Amino acid sequence: MDKNIDFGHVADIYDYYANVDYDINFFKTLCKGHKNILDLMCGTGRVSIPLIEEGLPLTCVDYSEEMLAIFRKKVNGSQNVKIICQDVCELNLEEQYDLIMIPSNSIAEIIDPKKRRLALRRIHEHLTPDGIFFCTMYNPAYRIQQADGNIRYLGKYDLDNNRTLVITYYNVYYPAASIISGTQFYEIYQKNRLIEKRCLDIKFSVISKEEICKMARKEGFTLKAIYGDYEPYHYDEASMFMNLLFKKKSCR
Repeated sequence: MDKNIDFGHVADIYDYYANVDYDINFFKTLCKGHKNILDLMCGTGRVSIPLIEEGLPLTCVDYSEEMLAIFRKKVNGSQNVKIICQDVCELNLEEQYDLIMIPSNSIAEIIDPKKRRLALRRIHEHLTPDGIFFCTMYNPAYRIQQADGNIRYLGKYDLDNNRTLVITYYNVYYPAASIISGTQFYEIYQKNRLIEKRCLDIKFSVISKEEICKMARKEGFTLKAIYGDYEPYHYDEASMFMNLLFKKKSCR
């Protein structure tokens, strides 16, 4: 399985720094009333677990078995969730869902446009006839502004066993390929002594609204709404986010 970003290298510490919740109420509202929900590129369940706790029926898919192992421990055998290791570009669940979603801007991690189109095709096949697909993305202008090659400080986080995690990173934008590439650096300290270093190479696409909508139309979707944030929902060219709500067409 080809992994553009191998989060398995940081799965054991991922939840300590990727713990934001600004979008959770939005997803609770989005999922309300749906009978069969598919959460793609779910990681360790940051978005999924609050929905499972609401009693919503989820199938959660990611290509990192290490991340899913953390997820499984957290849900501790809950009957409300199925957790499956698959690549979204090769999705084959033999089931259809009335809501499919990709939170956390993760679709940008599919950097090959052909694979991104294949992922959309697989998603379309897994939707019920009246199903919806919600895809979260950053506004390209915002993403590019952050990719200036400078080392940036992400944060300092308390781990277990009196350890502390410090994360820095840099991103560089390559306009010819519409790709942002960079590295995240992880330093773990114990009692102010550096005990471990890790790094994770990252690479993701800068995807325009026109590009994703054109690709989605070709795969049988129609755009129903676009949100510039999780609350309020207004979108314009200055919005940080570019979250898209697609409906499955009756036929392709």
